[in-house]
Amino acid sequence: PPRAFTDRGVFEWELENIFTDGWICVGHVSQVAQRGRYLMREIGSECVVVIGGEDNQPRAFLNVCRHRGARIVEESEGKVNKRLQCPYHAWSYGLDGRLVAAPHMDGVEDFDFSCFGLIPVHLAIVGGLVLVDLSGDAPDPVTYVGDLVSHLERYRNEDLVSGGRLDYTVDANWKGIAENYNECLHCPGIHPELNALSNYMSGEEIQGPGSWCGGTMYITAEDASTMAKDGGHRSSRPMISGLEPADERTILYFVLFPNALVSMHPDYVMLHTLYPRGPGRTEVICEFFFEKRAAEAPDFDPSDAISFWDQTNREDWYVCELAQKGLGARNYTSGRYSGEEGTVHEFDGMVAEKYLEALESPEPQAVFS
Repeated sequence: PPRAFTDRGVFEWELENIFTDGWICVGHVSQVAQRGRYLMREIGSECVVVIGGEDNQPRAFLNVCRHRGARIVEESEGKVNKRLQCPYHAWSYGLDGRLVAAPHMDGVEDFDFSCFGLIPVHLAIVGGLVLVDLSGDAPDPVTYVGDLVSHLERYRNEDLVSGGRLDYTVDANWKGIAENYNECLHCPGIHPELNALSNYMSGEEIQGPGSWCGGTMYITAEDASTMAKDGGHRSSRPMISGLEPADERTILYFVLFPNALVSMHPDYVMLHTLYPRGPGRTEVICEFFFEKRAAEAPDFDPSDAISFWDQTNREDWYVCELAQKGLGARNYTSGRYSGEEGTVHEFDGMVAEKYLEALESPEPQAVFS
């Protein structure tokens, strides 16, 4: 229904029952694989920091000081040496979340450092994706990701390293952005450069167990070898190791419900993560990951891929914003999907399942009040 995209009550319900009650993708393992490397993400009113520990294993915590509640980390990514220190009163925490310094608390009766560590958040790394669960009750993460993990592993996503990032604020509902990602019927009119590389009717749907949907696109331009500027010429950037010859002209795209858009190219993986900020506003982080040997090469230059997708992203955001404006029209009712919008319907089905779970619960919740 149109109100699912415009109603504040629905938006707040989705934050509580989708974004803070199950697995959410917040980034890539390379961002937290080293000691002290961290990423911070805001999920609704919650804020999570994921940080590499002394043992190089990442851990997740609420980004909240246990003293007076101040946020500790302010940057979305970064590195600390040994501690996370609150900027307010300098309470400090080890990389394992333990409270290690609390100025002026030495004279406080019965003050126990072990009771005031950072609040842990359920964390999982699956196929190189960093997943957090604020509820602590999410299902087994491997089952949740399902067959998508086989594609992530085939593209060695866990071994890739960061090569660039783009940030956007889009005046559209998060579901509209995911729906747009799931079809290319709009590509000839909206993405002429992309459509020149890949015919919009060339793809196929992929299905399997797990909370995801997606399919393929094929590079149909004869002299192109990837999705990038200058006609998709990959230059000296190598293919991802282990891919088959058939993969040289294949693009895979998947939505891992609810907020991760994963695109796998012959020479890089692109990850969008969506963070709803209102019924008609979404923050989007778009990141690029490459082979380590490619990123460390003296002539490494990912700008052809990044600028290509920056242009394509902005074209997508434009039409998503147009749709968001139209959805608020007084007498508008939802249209019908064509036979080429199966993955859009599949994504909508995952949203609808969450609504139905609320209606079928022992104490039914009102989604659309």
